[in-house]
Amino acid sequence: MGKHIKRHRIPTTFANGFAIREVRPQYWLVDFMVDGRRVRKTFTDLNLAKAFCQEKRREIASRGSQSLDLPDAIRVHALKAMEILKGTGATIVQAAEEYARRHPKTQGEAVRQTCDRYLARMTEEGRRMASIRDKRWKFGAICEDLGDRQTASLDQSDISQWITARGFKNGTAHAYEGAAKTLLAFFRGEKRRAIRNCDEAAPETWDVKTATTLFQNAETFTPDLVPALAVLFFAGIRPTEMVRLTWEQIDLDGRVIRLTGDVTKTRTMRNVEISDNLLAWLSACQGAGPLVKSGAWYRTQRERLMKKSNITSWPTDVARHTFATMLYNSTHDAAKVMAQLGHFGNPQTFVTHYKGVPVTAADAAAYWQINPTKTHTAKVMRFVAAS
Repeated sequence: MGKHIKRHRIPTTFANGFAIREVRPQYWLVDFMVDGRRVRKTFTDLNLAKAFCQEKRREIASRGSQSLDLPDAIRVHALKAMEILKGTGATIVQAAEEYARRHPKTQGEAVRQTCDRYLARMTEEGRRMASIRDKRWKFGAICEDLGDRQTASLDQSDISQWITARGFKNGTAHAYEGAAKTLLAFFRGEKRRAIRNCDEAAPETWDVKTATTLFQNAETFTPDLVPALAVLFFAGIRPTEMVRLTWEQIDLDGRVIRLTGDVTKTRTMRNVEISDNLLAWLSACQGAGPLVKSGAWYRTQRERLMKKSNITSWPTDVARHTFATMLYNSTHDAAKVMAQLGHFGNPQTFVTHYKGVPVTAADAAAYWQINPTKTHTAKVMRFVAAS
C-alpha cells in the first residue's frame, strides 16, 4: 500500500456565506465567484475580512432585488439581446455602449464642423494653398453626404460604405479614404498614422500607345497644354509642382529643371534631368513666365484633351507613375528614379512597388521615343501669374 499523505487543513471561517481562509498566520483570503468573475481579496485583520464579506453580500442582494424589479418586457428584450450576441463574445453592456456611440443623444459636433476646424488649423499652420484646396475639395464631397452626421458616430465601416456608394475606385478611393481617416483622427486628437490592411497595389500607369495618342492630340487640339504634359509625363513632376513651375526654372542648355523649395511638395530643392524627348517637346514651345495660367486652366484644358482622346478618367498621379515605371524599367536604377522623383525613403520599397508593373523593355524604350510629330515654330507663351 502507498504511503498515506496527510493534507494540511487550512483554517476556514465563514461570514455571510463567504469562506475566509487563513492561508498563513495572520493573513486571510476571501475568494469567491460572482457573475462568472473571480473576486480575490486579502486582509491582515480577520474583522476587516468579515466586514468585506458583509458588504459584498449586501451588494449582491441589492443587485438581485433590482433585477427582480425589471418589467417583463425588459427581461424579454435582454434575453433576445443575449441570443443575438451569442457567439460574438460581446456583452449586452458592450452592445449598448456601441449603439450609444453611433447614436449619441447629445448634440455633438457635426462632420461639416469638424471639416471647418481642420481647414482652419491648416491655414494657421501655414500649409500650402494647394494642400488646403485639395482637402477642401475632398471634405466637400464628404459633407455632401455625411455633413449633418455627428463625427463621433462615424467609424471605418461608414467610410468604406460611403466610398462604395460614391463609386470611387483605386487611387481615387484611396485618396478619399485617407482624407476621411485623417479627419476622424483629428477629431479624436490623434496623429495620423499609416495603416495598411491589404497588400499594396501597383500604381496606375498608361501604356505607350495611350501616351502617344495623348501627345499627338495635344499638339493638334491643346498646344498650350503641351509643356505641362511634357514635364508631367517625361520628368515625373507632380501636378501641384507643375502649376507653380516657371520657364525660368527650366534650363534647356543645361538640360535640367531646377525645382526650388517654394515649388516642391516637400519644400526641399531638387533637380530633374531633361531627357532627349522632353528636350524636344520643351524646345518646340518654350516661353516665359508660369508654365500654365492656373490650376483651373490646366484642368479645363486637360478635360478638353481627354474628350478628344476618348479618355474617360485621369487616375491620380498617372503621369508621375508612368514616368517612374518607364524610367525604372529602362535603367533598372532605383536610386536614379528616386532622385528624379524626390523620394528619399527605402529603395527596396520603391523597387517592390514598381517592379510588379507589367512593362516590357521594348515598351519602356519606345516611351522615351515619343517626340513631336509636327514641325513647330518657336511659340513664346507668356502667362501672367495669378495674384
